[in-house]
Amino acid sequence: MQAVRDALVWIYWHPFKRLVQMLPVGLARALARGLGRLLGRLPGARLAGMAEAARFVPGVPGDPAARLALARQALVEFCQNDLEVLLFPTLTPQRTAAMAGINGREHLETALRAGRGAMLVFGHYGANQMIMAAVGHAGFTMCQLSAPATVLNEKLPEARSAAVRRTRELRWTHEQTLPVTHIDVFGSLKAAFACLRSNHVLGVAVDGGGGGKRAAVPFLGRRAFFPLGPMLLAGKTGCAVLPCRMDRAADGRLTLTIEPALALAVAEKDGLTAEDAATANTAAVAARLSAAVMANPDHYLYFLAFRLHMAAAGHDAFFADAHAEAAQ
Repeated sequence: MQAVRDALVWIYWHPFKRLVQMLPVGLARALARGLGRLLGRLPGARLAGMAEAARFVPGVPGDPAARLALARQALVEFCQNDLEVLLFPTLTPQRTAAMAGINGREHLETALRAGRGAMLVFGHYGANQMIMAAVGHAGFTMCQLSAPATVLNEKLPEARSAAVRRTRELRWTHEQTLPVTHIDVFGSLKAAFACLRSNHVLGVAVDGGGGGKRAAVPFLGRRAFFPLGPMLLAGKTGCAVLPCRMDRAADGRLTLTIEPALALAVAEKDGLTAEDAATANTAAVAARLSAAVMANPDHYLYFLAFRLHMAAAGHDAFFADAHAEAAQ
């Protein structure tokens, strides 16, 4: 069985990848949707995990059939996201614009005119990696706080074959072709400071695990642990902080929505400690992500299932009360 899985992985990252890169984008996305629907009819841990994660999204019906249907939608979204990774090395400004439109570009331009840099904050929602493509290929100089895909080779609780571990190296190679400068989130943040002080754009996913300081903030009707690092960085630099998200239409086309800069809590002005101000600002960002997830839960179930899986294996918890909720 392992040999069959390894063969399928090799096919996906070699002959299938070359086929996808030759296809028109619309046809490639249609192929991904078809693959997602097919996989949704097969039993598997990924589908089951997403159906279980649906329990944590307010408004999702409680019956198992409804959760399974939503998980199948999420699998279609996942397959489109994953297929687009295969296209990263082929992206140009023209091709990217055809794949992903931008609403709210003027908010980013306004923020940069202030001269203190702009932090785009988002979650692992939908095709979040395409934010880098859309912004970078639109002509902005962007850095991205990134965790290399190869990190999963060490962090995942279950063992993986050499073939699967190799695909994460290939994925990271593809991610490095995006028009951004990657900054290792596990390393020094000097480059992130330099990016903002040079009045460039810094992309940050605010719902990742790890980080030196975390706070439990309201999220999806519960309390979830979000890292404080991004908002501590914003407090130190005075940069603008703009929430954004990448939504997908039924035909696969993406739209990046950039919101106006947040009115941030400022430690000195508001009589707060730096950590309390960062917590308040993190909660404001989490509220926007929460609203997006409740509107389109299929855009988030894959990541939510992943975080719950990692927490169950002893890594950083996501929800403060996840075990109590899961037992209900």
